[in-house]
This record gives sequence, C-alpha cells and structure tokens, in this order.
Amino acid sequence: MDDVMEDDFDYQITKALYKQCQPQCVLILNGAPDPFITSVKKSIARDLAEDNQSLPSTSTGVTRMVQPVLKILPKNENNYDNCYHRVRCLKLDCEPEDATNADRIIFLNSLLNFKSRTMIHSLGLLLKYLDENWNKLSLTPSGQARYVYINYIFLQDLVMIEDDTYKSLNIMQSRFHPSLFKFGATQNQGNDLYTFLNRCQSRPGAYYLWKLMKHPTRNIKILQERTQAIEFFLDIDNQHVVHNLKSCLNHVHRLTPAILNKYSTAQAKTSDWGKFDTTLVNIITIGEICQQYRDSVGIFAKITDSITEGIHYAHYFIDYIIDFEMSKKQGKFIVKRNVDPELDELNDLRHSLPERLTAKATEELENLPSNVEKCIMVYIPDIQYCLAITEWNGTPPDDEIIPGLEFKFSINNIRYYKSKGARELDQTMGDILLKITRRQSQIMLRLVNYIKKHIGPVLNAIEYCAELDTLLSFATVAVSHNYVKPEMVKSHVINIKKGRHPLSELKKDFVANDTQSGGGSSLVKIFTGPNACGKTIYLKQVALIVYMAHIGCYVPAETAKIGVVTHILTQMPTMESIAQNASAFLIDLRQTNSLLYSSTPNSLIIMDEFGKGTSETDSLALLTSILKSFISRGNYCPHILCATHIHRVIELLPKTPILQSMTFDYVLDEDNSLVFLYELISGNVTCSFAHATAISVGLAENVVLHAIKTFMSIKKDKLPPCSPDEDRANVVKHIAELANEQKYQIDMQEFKQWILQAINRK
Repeated sequence: MDDVMEDDFDYQITKALYKQCQPQCVLILNGAPDPFITSVKKSIARDLAEDNQSLPSTSTGVTRMVQPVLKILPKNENNYDNCYHRVRCLKLDCEPEDATNADRIIFLNSLLNFKSRTMIHSLGLLLKYLDENWNKLSLTPSGQARYVYINYIFLQDLVMIEDDTYKSLNIMQSRFHPSLFKFGATQNQGNDLYTFLNRCQSRPGAYYLWKLMKHPTRNIKILQERTQAIEFFLDIDNQHVVHNLKSCLNHVHRLTPAILNKYSTAQAKTSDWGKFDTTLVNIITIGEICQQYRDSVGIFAKITDSITEGIHYAHYFIDYIIDFEMSKKQGKFIVKRNVDPELDELNDLRHSLPERLTAKATEELENLPSNVEKCIMVYIPDIQYCLAITEWNGTPPDDEIIPGLEFKFSINNIRYYKSKGARELDQTMGDILLKITRRQSQIMLRLVNYIKKHIGPVLNAIEYCAELDTLLSFATVAVSHNYVKPEMVKSHVINIKKGRHPLSELKKDFVANDTQSGGGSSLVKIFTGPNACGKTIYLKQVALIVYMAHIGCYVPAETAKIGVVTHILTQMPTMESIAQNASAFLIDLRQTNSLLYSSTPNSLIIMDEFGKGTSETDSLALLTSILKSFISRGNYCPHILCATHIHRVIELLPKTPILQSMTFDYVLDEDNSLVFLYELISGNVTCSFAHATAISVGLAENVVLHAIKTFMSIKKDKLPPCSPDEDRANVVKHIAELANEQKYQIDMQEFKQWILQAINRK
C-alpha cells in the first residue's frame, strides 16, 4: 500500500488495513511508537476474542482459521537500505523470461512505487522474514518461496467504519465468515446484512463479498460500474445471460495457498485436478459469455481481458493429458493414450505382459526337473520377474535348491526362483511399472511447471469471476425485495424517499420513512418519542442504506440520492462492549470522542441514547455541549441523527436551520395504551410514556401504579408518598440520630413521648 499519513489518535488507517487484510502474522519493527503497537495489539486481541467466541471446530477439534500472531523484529538488522536491496532482488513468476538484471529493475519499477519509502521498507522486511523462516512455513522447506504476483491495497477511497459500528448496525458477524461454514448450507438470511446479501453461487464469490463489505468505497466511478452491472442483470432481456453465468459460477472453485502447494509439489489428488480443470472450463465459458457484452458492463470487459492464452492452453493440456476416469478408478495420476509415444509403448508392454509371461513359463517348464508339475512366470514390483513353482508330482522335496535356479522365497507352499528366463525378462523389459510411474511423473512435472507459469492469470480471472458473482448476488436481492439504484453524488446531501430497514422489513410489516439531510435541509436531527416507537430502527435504517450505497448495492427505498461520506460513525453500545471492561457511560464517552475527533463534513453520525449510564442532568449537559460543538461548524457540520429521551436538550440548543426536532407518530387510547404508527413527523414530545410501555409488555399493575404516583409527585416537586410503616421507621431513625448528637440535651421522658408519637403516627 502506498504511503499515507496516519493519525496518532485513533490509528484508523492501521485498523482499516488490518481489517482489510485479515493477516495471520503481523510484523513490526522494534522502536515503533507505543500507541501504534498498542493499536495493532488491540486489533489482534479482538480477532482472537472473536475466534474464541464464534469459531466452530472441526471433527478433529482444530479451529478452521489460523489465529493471528504479532512479531516484533530487531530494528538494526532490518534498516531501510537492507530492505530496499532485498526488494530489488525480488523475483516474480510473472516477470519476463530471460530478463537481464536491468530489465528486472524496470519491471519492478512498473509494479512498485519506490518513492513510497515506508512501503518499500515494509515489503523488504516481509521478504527478509520469509527468507529466514521459509523452512518453518512451507510444506517443502528445501525449496524457496515463490512469488506469484504483488497485490496492491488501496485505502484512499475507503469509507472509514469502526468495528463497533459494524456490530451495532449488524452488518456482518465473524461467525458467518465463509471459512466457518459449509458453503451452500442453509442460513438464516435475517441474521446480518452479509448473510442476507450472500446469494453467491461460488465460494470465491462469498469471499469476495466479505472483502467488499469490509471495504465500502467513496469512488463514484467504481460504484457506478457496480450499479451499471446490476442494472444489466435486472433487465428482463438479459435473464438468459444471468442464468448461464450463474450455472458457470456454481462450478468455479477457490484455489487456496494449500491447494496451490499441492499442485506445485505433485501431491494433488485426481479430485483436485478435476476441480481445477472444471474451474478453468467455466471461467473460459464465462469469458466467452462476457465477450458478447463487454461494452455493456465494465466487469465483463475485465473478465474477457483476463482470459489469457495461457489459461486456454492450461485447460487444453489438463484435458489432453489426464485420464480422469482411470485416475479415479486407480486412485493415482494416469496419462491418456497418444500423449507420449514412449509411455504408450511401456503400457503396451504391460498389457502384453501376461502373454509373454505365460510363454516364458512354458519354455522354462521344459528345462525343470521331472517332479515339477506346473510353474508360472510372475512379475513382482521391485523384485521384477520370478519363476513360481505351483504344483509338484508327489510331495515337494525338502531341499529348496534346484540346479540352474536361484531360490528367492516361499509363500503358501509356492517357491519363487530366479531363472534364466526371468533374468532375460529383467534385462529386456525391466521393472515395467516403475518405468511407467517414472514416465508419468515426468509428464506430470512438465504439466505442473506449465501450470505454475500461468497460475497468476488464473487467480486473477477467478478474482474477477468472484466480483461478478457478488454483483449477481446484489441483483438477486434487488429484484427479490424491490430495491432501487441509488444516485451517488459528491454534494453534501442524503435524500431518501420511503426508505426501509433491509433486515427488519423481513420480519414484519414495515412503515417506510423519508430522510432529508443537507441540500437545504437540516443537518442535525434530534429524534424524541415514546419508548419502542422505532427511533433506533430508523437510525440504523438510514446508516445501512448509506452503507449499501457505498458498496455498490441497490437500496431499500423508492428513490435515494446520497452524497459520498468519509465516515459512518456511531455512538451505539453493543453486547460485545461488555468485554471492554468499561461501564456503559465510559463506552458512550469513548465512542463520542471518536465522533468529535474523526468526523468530517461528509461524515454520517448516529447517536442513540447518549448518557443512559449516568444522571439525566449530567447527560443533558454533555449532550447539549456535544451537539453545540457540531452545530458551531455551520455548513461544515456532518450529517447527525440523534435519538434521545432527554427532551430538554432541544430547549437548550440554539434555534438554527441546521437543527430540526422530529418524532414518531402515535395514538394514546382511552385506557392509556399506546398504539405506535411508526411514521416520522416534525416536532418533539415531552414524555417518553414509559408507564404505558410498561403496561403494554405486561409489567405488574401494582408496580406500574406505584411508579405513576411517584412520577406525579416528583413532577410537582414533592416527595413521593411513603407507606405508614416506612414513614414511622424514618421518624424513629431521625429521633435516634438527634439523641446521639451531644448538642441536644434531651430529657428521657420527653424522648419516650416522641417515640410514642412516632409509633402512633398516622
């Protein structure tokens, strides 16, 4: 990744990079800033915590994903100059053959920006680490690490979203990662947004969707290309194309490093080669389909250009060389006939071997002693050819020595000898199976070497097919749930008409609501209303629609005009917050601190019930100050949606067009029961109707009635009424306290009278 400036407050880019890569190992130089190292450690610790909570185990008890580790390397041995020279020595499989050293440097300069010193330093550090630890990392430690290609990561256009926000909005959960379940297994589509959007036909598609959802982008061109593809897939005239593409994608398999290592070390099973060949056939077919429409959709052009001649030849050679039917029967690699004349000749010899052995045994029988009734010539791998005496005239002699024969061994009363004819066969035919195996291995090695040269383009084509699979998945969701194409603009506006929550609308009848922020409308919206009236769902709904627009997906609304945002920030504690060893109020403050520090004018900020963990007065003061801080930014104020039950905050904020108070409509019946209409309207409420809500969920009537009495007393600035017993106890306690104070000289008779009055008090 090219060098970028990182903030030393929250290390957002470091967190985003870690989240994007999902590394198994993190290398850091000793002497790096402590806050930076702490940030990386927290990311790793969060990964480990999620693994322990959610990762299922295999039948052997081994977890499915490798847990990340942190290694801090010495600084002196890994300075910039050493790392720079190691990068210049990098040899890639895709570099031109027979390139001179000068040609290689030019080639590397075309791939790497050597002006990014930190990146070059990091890459050199990684290469040096692999050099020193390859024997611990590889299944073939005697060899050297092979570098297929360099993968660039771009975070410049990334919409920054914290892990807490992913959890608060229920975008994706680690337990639904594609590594952790059998692909194609039945899943509950309402669990989170990822499982809801995942209609991918292939495992590479499911992985690509996971990566794409971790990388929402502000690049309007990329987003337009994605929505353009979805628009093509939704066209009724193109449904045959969609059907054919899905059929092919269903047979595109993922090539993991472990599987690639099998091919390169000739350890791949017939099923592995079968999957590889099936994948090649289908990506070639996908390329042919895309060729017809390459000018219509950008991803079609990418796929068409990625299908190189080498991919075609790789499929041709696999199909031409490997006899899959025989390989499956025999459980090993078998080469087809007419591939190699020498191998064909050896196979012919092997097939004619029974006849030759029978003829040779008949010839040998004439020279054997008369007490030998029957013999056969047999072929035994490694020992090669032997004469086996199977029947004797009468009882076999005790002496195993026969003139002219060399005794080898005896099994089940059958004696095996080396005869003159057996030695002749050894010389003329040799170990036929060994020769066939060696020849097939040579052909296999040549095939593997050819595949290795073209594995880079194959992986590239699979990646593009995975992207296609993801976009087809988006189209499937869009047509199933009546989603629309969002209009992405660079202006400071969010305008959603009849927006819906993508997950909540699956479970019940849903009331759609509009959202206007910026573009002449208020930027700060404060939502009040009864408990359970729909405030939190609405906040999440807006955030999810904005998020979905930034991954190139259609959105649940009638129309949506969305200006690109730099951040989606939330103050919305989750259940996982308990693990942070902090109180609810402290978590609120930490999240709010991030909102204040990280937000830009093009951020979307969601605040839900700030200050629930402390007194209302303190919450009121802090929330007022926080909102005033945002309002003071004027036209540079972010989009802010704030839900609260602290109703007085609206009275303490300045009257400005930037600020608007809103609530959700409801009806209060004659029996004081609430009916929620879930419709957003302007205005605010002064009561949260907690008691009506308590009645609606079945809280004990006597408890609610007492709560109402207490509430009414407090509202009139009076002390709540006490029960007689409680009142007597308080008076007696007060008298006792007075008696203990030395400044009061209380007569015992008078003291008794006070006690009697307190006890008899009504």
